[in-house]
Amino acid sequence: MLMAAVGVAQIDPMLGSHNVNFAGCQSCHAPHNALPGQGAYLWAGSIPTGTYNTYITSDNNGGPMAAGAMTTGLTNVFAGSVNNLPMAHTVLCLSCHDTAFNTSMATNIPGSVIKGQNFNIGNGGNLTGDHPVNIQYPTANPTYWTVSIAGGVVSFTDTTYGYGHPTRLYTDGTYAYVECSTCHNPHNQTATVVPNQTGVMTAVNTTHFIRGQYRATNEIATNLPAMSTNTAAQYTADNANFCMSCHSYPSAQFTGGVH
Repeated sequence: MLMAAVGVAQIDPMLGSHNVNFAGCQSCHAPHNALPGQGAYLWAGSIPTGTYNTYITSDNNGGPMAAGAMTTGLTNVFAGSVNNLPMAHTVLCLSCHDTAFNTSMATNIPGSVIKGQNFNIGNGGNLTGDHPVNIQYPTANPTYWTVSIAGGVVSFTDTTYGYGHPTRLYTDGTYAYVECSTCHNPHNQTATVVPNQTGVMTAVNTTHFIRGQYRATNEIATNLPAMSTNTAAQYTADNANFCMSCHSYPSAQFTGGVH
């Protein structure tokens, strides 16, 4: 079964660059060797132990993130929901995407390729130039959409945003947090399902594992998906509206025109 699964992963476009050396799910997961302390999502590698300095927002949200807290916080996958550890959804990404701190994942991949070496996001613990992560979602800020927290799930409560909210927030039961996985879905490289402007759930093309209808800037004009009828201007509008799924100002929704 394992060999068959790996074979399928080789031709599965959904994993994209996360199908490292055609290792499939084993690129990140070790289903039969989840160690205590690394049990979240049957993670295959070690958890970063360094401290990350994150972007500090205008309301002083953010700052040092002690990633080492993950080693004690992640006990065993059966002990409870990892959703109670919002930081997990950033630190697990950094266990591959900070090659200054982590190379152990390479041993799980055929050919010993160091994962994340082409996308070294962690920068040796410096996240100050990146989108804020591991920060509380500013629920009291009127320039952001309102949310509610119930049963370990964060939900957007407004009904006026035409494109819906493909982003995902995480919670410790009290606060909502923005993490790497808020915008990125590591299992889906090429497509996502989101509400269109009339509220109908629709499959749309995306890129870079973005949860919404988003295309990288250098792909908009030269690499439009074959199954899409969108123009480059419409993709530019989609990219802007994806950001709007968290940032408010409904009157600022892009329509593809000049703003």
